Amino acid sequence: MDIPAPHCVMRMIDIGVALSSAAKTASILNVDNRVQQRFGAAARALGFIKSEVSWAFPVSITGKSIYYDRQTPIKH
Repeated sequence: MDIPAPHCVMRMIDIGVALSSAAKTASILNVDNRVQQRFGAAARALGFIKSEVSWAFPVSITGKSIYYDRQTPIKH
């Protein structure tokens, strides 16, 4: 995951709880969302942000969930 140095596990748990709460609140408000570590790591690697730990929280307010509603392939 390319996260430098050891980190306090209690702080990592706090981040997890905060992200879970944000995801649940967005879900209650009918906003599709995901918590993604890889996007945060990519943003760090590309120099978009400067931090030791980063997460992405993409959201979508389209009519269909871009995260769950996938079309099934047509079988012939």
